[in-house]
Amino acid sequence: MMEAVSKPVNNVPVPSKILAVLMVIVVEMMFFGGLISAYVLASAGQTDWPPANQPRLPFPVTFGNMILLLLSLIPLWQFIKFVRKGELKKSLWLTVMLTGTVFFIVQGYEWFRILLFGMHTGRGLFSSFFYTLIGVHGFHVFAGLVLMWYVYRRLGSDISVAEKRIDAQMAGLFWTFVVLLWPVLYYLTYWV
Repeated sequence: MMEAVSKPVNNVPVPSKILAVLMVIVVEMMFFGGLISAYVLASAGQTDWPPANQPRLPFPVTFGNMILLLLSLIPLWQFIKFVRKGELKKSLWLTVMLTGTVFFIVQGYEWFRILLFGMHTGRGLFSSFFYTLIGVHGFHVFAGLVLMWYVYRRLGSDISVAEKRIDAQMAGLFWTFVVLLWPVLYYLTYWV
């Protein structure tokens, strides 16, 4: 008796670039999961969290900045939809890069202001966790912007439409991860 062999639904393998970004995202989720767990455990052992002697965090400015970052997903997903159809709407990609850059600059400015008000890593556990969580996320925002710039430059090259599609999806996956991580970090550090 012959056994039935299941065939893949679609014979197209997952492109290596997409698979690599998915693996990076899984590793980053574990990394941020560890940081967030350490933060939650440290805060659970404190009676006053964040400490009263810390400068006030810029809640409204950062909330508006978070909304801007979340809104960057709309043109990103529209862009990827167009690229899948073989159309290149580079203006949508520029919109994503612009909103990401504005987010990065505003966060950097707010970080600088917080430093001027006296919140630095030597002031205690809260400020150390704050700068670690927000700083590592900022690094990921910067990395996402560099990746998008790389993809943007390749969109104008003579590579195949399939390669352009894969590049756009790769950058889109990473940017979506970075954007969706921010509300969690914002809630933990600015809101709670």
